[in-house]
Amino acid sequence: MVEATADLSLETILSEVWWLLEQGVRDRRSPLHTGIFATIRDGFPEMRTVVLRSVDATARKLFCHTDIRSAKVEDLRHHANCAWLFYHPERKIQLRFLGTATVHHQTPLAEARWKDTQLMSRRCYATTLPPGTLVEAPTSGLPEYLTHRSPTLEESEIGAAHFAVIETTVHFLDWLLLDAKGHRRAKFFWHGETLSASWAIP
Repeated sequence: MVEATADLSLETILSEVWWLLEQGVRDRRSPLHTGIFATIRDGFPEMRTVVLRSVDATARKLFCHTDIRSAKVEDLRHHANCAWLFYHPERKIQLRFLGTATVHHQTPLAEARWKDTQLMSRRCYATTLPPGTLVEAPTSGLPEYLTHRSPTLEESEIGAAHFAVIETTVHFLDWLLLDAKGHRRAKFFWHGETLSASWAIP
């Protein structure tokens, strides 16, 4: 674990970052299990909380799932650039990623992820109207028969056509460690496969 009083190295920091993210994927109690995912819409940032579904440290990729009808997918069609934000309150580490997103819909990757998605999670993609649709009263948007229970396997397939995977290839990481004795900050830039890393003033 990186400590504020330890002799920090950029290599150690980067290794721990990916380890923490992998822990976030596996452990629902991890503060990195969810992150803030930002897109660009009409020149302004649009942010929302998403579940970190998988990580590929070697390829520098972060993955989340979404409804293909959602506004963030439309955002990414216009601007593939995106950002992720995580904060670990116990370690007092903030992680900010910039990257380029690819949306997978009805592709082998998306189909494989759908097969691995639990029935309760598949229920999220069964809404009759697209996410963000304005309605007259509070509603989940789910069909009435799914309001209070998980779908059967057969029922869950209604959501398959709406399911998509967002893959982010990371190009930049800003790491910040908060410490009362003095914060520490590091920046990591990838130019293709070439990494440039440096310390920065917090």
